[in-house]
Amino acid sequence: MPRRQHRQHPSTRSRLSQGRSTPRRRRSGGRRRARDEGDELDELDEIRAPLFLELSVLLRDPDYHRGEPPHLCCQRARNQMRISPLEAEAIARAFRRDPALRAKLPSVLERLRKELPRLRETTARQGFDCPLLEGTRCLVHDLAKPIGCTAWNPGLEFTEEAWEAFACRDQLNDRVHGPRWKL
Repeated sequence: MPRRQHRQHPSTRSRLSQGRSTPRRRRSGGRRRARDEGDELDELDEIRAPLFLELSVLLRDPDYHRGEPPHLCCQRARNQMRISPLEAEAIARAFRRDPALRAKLPSVLERLRKELPRLRETTARQGFDCPLLEGTRCLVHDLAKPIGCTAWNPGLEFTEEAWEAFACRDQLNDRVHGPRWKL
């Protein structure tokens, strides 16, 4: 399959044209204010936006996912996803804010309870079934899908936008949680 052409999302072009590859830091009037969860999570949404644009283009391609069931990458054989603290906070916020999603929480927790005993106590990557996958649907796709999940396109390499999103996500988490958040 040939490598596809990628267009940058306008917010990415803006950051790069201003000589910045990282998300803009919000100013607090010269003094550090109490952390507002919404600011960082909104910034995470901005970082994730170009990947959703890429995905929307891919989904219009009739050859994308040909012969492969959707969300196979969310199942144990292929899934070794790790999410950042802010991505976990975004998922929690989605459950708090969306009543339909909140109603699915018991089934998500049940899938999680079944999956946890299969994991070993190690920092090594391990395969697992994502508890947010319900049938062939990601429950948080439009609300809080992690960058690694959004950037993953079976059979294709990560794009420049994906690598930039990973870097910006990590820098944002470093700024909010300090550099020791990574395993």
